[in-house]
Amino acid sequence: MTRLFMLIFTLAFMMTSTSTSYAQAFTDEQKAEINKMFEEYLNNNGQVVIDSVAKYQKEQEEIAYKEQDEKAQSFLKNLKGKKDLPMAGNPKGDITIVEFFDYNCGYCRKALNEVTKVIEADDKVKVVFIDMPILGPSSVEISKWSLAANMQGKYFEFHQEVMNKNGQKDDTVLAAIAKEVGLDVEKMKVDKESEAVNLILQDNLQKAQELGIRGTPGFIVADQVIRGYVPSEQLEKIVAEARKK
Repeated sequence: MTRLFMLIFTLAFMMTSTSTSYAQAFTDEQKAEINKMFEEYLNNNGQVVIDSVAKYQKEQEEIAYKEQDEKAQSFLKNLKGKKDLPMAGNPKGDITIVEFFDYNCGYCRKALNEVTKVIEADDKVKVVFIDMPILGPSSVEISKWSLAANMQGKYFEFHQEVMNKNGQKDDTVLAAIAKEVGLDVEKMKVDKESEAVNLILQDNLQKAQELGIRGTPGFIVADQVIRGYVPSEQLEKIVAEARKK
């Protein structure tokens, strides 16, 4: 913003401030003159003000994204020390793709196809799935089942079948899918209600918020936070660029 505008804005703020000392600093005539100056400036320089505000917002957004990318680096480092993560691909892959998703999200269903293409095309990629159930109680319940499947080492198999299943996904449907995949259904029913599963879901939602991921899908690819659906070509490009660094 220009210095003139900042000066006028500051005077206007002081004049309208609830502070008694500020309010008493101007006479009625001075207040009227400042108001007039403020209105004239806005009338004559409206686009300048809009551009200045837009520039400021963009700068703040870039700062926020940079901070979130730095948090993503820390997030990935913490993942390296964790075992039995919900994942697919190469467990010892040189590049990690993390997907935050919701089972009731249509774009997450499309994203699974893209992630699968990357896994099939690149045997050095590790994909970690972060259940982020934000679309209602049904999403939470399905995530509980999927994390219970992970406890039996069949997360991705169960994940794929659930994502590709059309229609309602209630406990009866999920139990049938689990049986088809070769899971111990009765054990899953116990595990899905465990404190361990609840803590994982709580931690997932907190991490998503810290990383600025408000909706699904959301990705971290080589410490870069990406919000929204990403085609396989873009994922592969980011992975290739990360390997060059």
